[in-house]
Parts: sequence; C-alpha cells; structure tokens
Amino acid sequence: MQFSCNQDTFSKYINIVSRIVNNKPGLPILNNVAFETVKGKLLMKATDLELSISTWIGSDVNTEGKITVPAKQLAEFVNSIPEEKIDMVLEKQSFNISTSNNNASFNTMPFDDFPAIPTVKDKESMLIRINKGDLITAINRVAFAAATDDIKPVLTAIKMEIEGSTVSFIATDGLRLSRQILKIEKSEKEKSILIPVRAFEELAYIISSIDSDEEWVSVYLIEERNQVLFRFGDVDLTSRLIDGEFPEYKQIIPTGFKTECLLKRDDFINSLKIINIIARSVLGNKMILDIAGSGISLSATQSDLGKNQSKFSCDVNGDELKIAFSAKFLSDILNHIDSEDIVFECSEPVRPGVFKIKGDESFVHLVMPMML
Repeated sequence: MQFSCNQDTFSKYINIVSRIVNNKPGLPILNNVAFETVKGKLLMKATDLELSISTWIGSDVNTEGKITVPAKQLAEFVNSIPEEKIDMVLEKQSFNISTSNNNASFNTMPFDDFPAIPTVKDKESMLIRINKGDLITAINRVAFAAATDDIKPVLTAIKMEIEGSTVSFIATDGLRLSRQILKIEKSEKEKSILIPVRAFEELAYIISSIDSDEEWVSVYLIEERNQVLFRFGDVDLTSRLIDGEFPEYKQIIPTGFKTECLLKRDDFINSLKIINIIARSVLGNKMILDIAGSGISLSATQSDLGKNQSKFSCDVNGDELKIAFSAKFLSDILNHIDSEDIVFECSEPVRPGVFKIKGDESFVHLVMPMML
C-alpha cells in the first residue's frame, strides 16, 4: 500500500474521523483509523461502535491495500508538520509517513479486524435532504437542551420528526425544551426517530470543517441495523438510533400567555452576567426575574455572600409577574439564539417561561421555573 496527498487535505479529514475514536482497552482496534484504497481512491474510516465516519479523500494511490493505524497519534503528527506533500507507505506491519523533513512509523493492526461500517447507495433508504445552513442553525438552537447523563437515554437524544414538508428537531432534559422546525422538500415518509445529540454535534463539526459547494445533507435510514446515516459530500456519518418513548412535548408548549416582553438579547445577556456573580453560588443558580412597568429586574441572593440586582428596559405587555429561573439556563438559551430581537412569554410563577425569536414562528424554547 502506497499513496500520497497534501498535508492540509489529510489533516482536515484525519481530524474529522479521529474525533470519534475512544481509547477502549478491551477493543484496541477501535483506537485505529482504517485506510482502504479502492479503484485508485482512498477511503478513511473510524468508529466507536456508536458513531462511525467514513470519507473519501483526494490522494495519489500508487499501490492499493488496506490497514489500520493509531488514529490520535497519526492525527497529532500530521497536524504538526508543514503544509506540503505527504508520502505514506505500508512496509510489512509498519505504516511509514514522511515529508521532506519529517517522518514517522506507526505499528498497525489488520484491516480485517476492523468493524464493518454500513453504507447506502444514492436514493436507497433516503428519508430527506436538509439545507446545511438550516441544519447548523437547528443543531445550535436545540442540541444544548438535551441531557448530558445517561440516566434516561431518550433525553440524550434529539427527536427528528418528519411530517410532509417539515422536519422538527426537539431536545429536552426535563427542565427545558427546544424545538426548531425546518422546511424541506415534501417527504412521502412520515417518521420520528431518536438520534444521539453527539451525532448532531459531530455532524455540525463536519459541515463547518469542509469548504464545499455542496448545499445539502442527505439523511438515510438503515432500518435493519437501527441506524441513521448522514451524507455530506464525500463524508458519511452513521449513528445508532436510541430506542424508547420521548416525552409528549407538544402538550406542554403553552398556547397563550399573560405577560409578553419584547427585548434585546444583548441587554438580557449583560444583566445575566452581572447577576451570575452571585447566582453562580446559589443552589441551582437561582435568580429572580421581576417584570413590571417598562422593564425587567433581575436579582440573586446568597446568604453567605450577599445580593445584587440588574435592570434593563424592554416592551412589556400584560400582567406584572415575579418568577424564578436558573441563571445558567437563561444564559444557555440566549447564547444559542442568533437574533437580537427576542420574545419572552410567561403566565404564572409555576408555568414555563417561553423564548421565541421575533418574526420567526419556527423556533420555541421552554424553561421550567424554580420555586420563589
């Protein structure tokens, strides 16, 4: 096996695939990236058995073959060398990589020991296509609301609901919920699947890392393996699906409100930064939000530390209200909204606060309140 390619190309794609490699002492082969040359092209693959990535990369193949090489160390070496041509050759069980002034040799493991990674043919099992920009927006607005522990696996997923000409992405950790609806080409397949949030985070990284004219991400369902495959250009990301019942979220999204605030995102964020000086020391990051007159007052109190307050002006319609939230949760949502004009709605101190984007009905975020 012998091939060569440019350092910048190889570095970009080895970084993409090596991100999902985990050190698992019981399965050393999973520490490796697999190389396979097929009809003069180079295929690179990695998996942790939950996520898998495979990608074709531009290279000059002199001699065909297949092998696996330690992923993290190879990536670190390639990232450390200048942008120039890299030559790689397999000699017996040694994978040798060299440039004009640098070289390294890595021990290998047989390609046949590497787990099989599924693929799909074009159009086969395709559910939908999504514009890459829209998908990045949806991931940014939704993924942070998913749970980060495995106590309830379904809460570590993003629910993807396909209904006619829309696809919805929903995530919740039980204390907050985000939903983003995207327009798509009309799909004949109505489907709801639970995809690990980590898969979407890796997909966002892939899309952002590749400078491509490709505008679409194709989504395929591999039902016999209970997996989903995302294809962007020459990169396939495959993920297992999560089994279980996702919470019935539609019934908890309020359909009305008693108090509505039209506010500027930066004003709210700046006040939260001030309040968080105290609130971060309070159990649950609790702070009080007092809506009255022509603005909102934020305050936090910690018995051993002290208290502070910050106000900002906004347009208030409806009843005055005092309600408590986690300052962290409010900071999270505001830092993931890419618009300056925010609508905040609420009704009672024991009902969720609702964040929307002015003029955009496709997004909604709920935050559960804390006891006053």
